[in-house]
Amino acid sequence: MEETKEYTVDMPPVDEGLGTTPSKKEMGRIFSRMALGLCLGLLASELVPSLLQVILPDFDVQAHAFLVGGLCTGCFTLPLMALLTRRLPARRPEKSALNAGKFLALVCICYACMILGNLVGIGVNLLLSPGSVDLVSNLAAASGATVETVVAFVVLAPVFEELVFRKVLVDRVLPYGEWPAILFSGITFGLFHGNLTQFFYAFLLGMILSYVYIRTGNILYTIGIHACINFLGGVLPILFPAASLLVMLVALAGVVLFFIYRKSIHVAQNAVPEVGRAMFANVGMILFILLSGAMMVLVAYAMNHPELTGGLM
Repeated sequence: MEETKEYTVDMPPVDEGLGTTPSKKEMGRIFSRMALGLCLGLLASELVPSLLQVILPDFDVQAHAFLVGGLCTGCFTLPLMALLTRRLPARRPEKSALNAGKFLALVCICYACMILGNLVGIGVNLLLSPGSVDLVSNLAAASGATVETVVAFVVLAPVFEELVFRKVLVDRVLPYGEWPAILFSGITFGLFHGNLTQFFYAFLLGMILSYVYIRTGNILYTIGIHACINFLGGVLPILFPAASLLVMLVALAGVVLFFIYRKSIHVAQNAVPEVGRAMFANVGMILFILLSGAMMVLVAYAMNHPELTGGLM
């Protein structure tokens, strides 16, 4: 959201450490490794709750779903991604300050996008599964307004997810162009949530947060924005149900601010040739899409059969 004149110079198409432009095969290998790391992290997030249920039969996994999910991202996905990508070429965005006014504007814009994406997700679910319920809202309500919920929503999820999807992924896709970095981070962030309700808004938020990270080079900004969004959307409605008017005003302000700032948004047209095909036509990404798709189908089925989950879904 910085002034356009600061971004008129495109970055070179590849990192200096890469030498010549990489081949489609080499880029495919790089994207495949990143996607495989996400695939393993997503599997861990599904298997760990089941193992906990076996090891600790008295532990209510559903009541602690967000805490367990956040810890899985931090304890499994983040280390796996760091290990699998440590030797891949990377470029760190140049650092640039973001003042308080623009930070708050980005929070409003992101929240408006979350509302829009959430409505799309709910609409798609209702079209595919009439009578289904809102999975995320029901799980959040079941968790209650506890310290654990606040920590899971406002600390664990923003910190670990931003480190994985912005710091690790964007740094390693940025050598191939700004658009590929923004798109790859957004799509994988949406798919990682494993359900249609969250996919659309996570995709939009992932792209915006990637853009902010590229423009500022400071992961703390995106962690802060992410934390504010999770607080507004996941914690505040539980703590103060009457605050719905306030969050709607925030969303409305976000729409207005987007149109005010839209002309200052600039993404460098510097994508490496064939990076789009390399991004999706690889084994790791195909497996990740299939796994995420399978989870979406299972979640959609569970949402139509509340008896399978004790009425939570």
